[in-house]
Amino acid sequence: MGWWKVQGTEIMIGDLPLDALDDAANTVVREYQAAWGRRPTKQEWESLLRAVLGSATSEEWVTDEGVVKEVNITLHGPRERS
Repeated sequence: MGWWKVQGTEIMIGDLPLDALDDAANTVVREYQAAWGRRPTKQEWESLLRAVLGSATSEEWVTDEGVVKEVNITLHGPRERS
């Protein structure tokens, strides 16, 4: 697995964490499609992420910097499919 800094930042990301997050996102999409015949909305993603990342107990924090209180997703129009 490789780790690298996001261009122009000090943020470190890696192959395995990205693959795990991709798998989790795809699972959420499949669950929404099975239950409601659609993908989650922006607001639903924000709520899901806030619930997962905002744990109140320090043993469950996903960062060493504390609890995530807010998640904002900025959308850019739909991508062209080839």
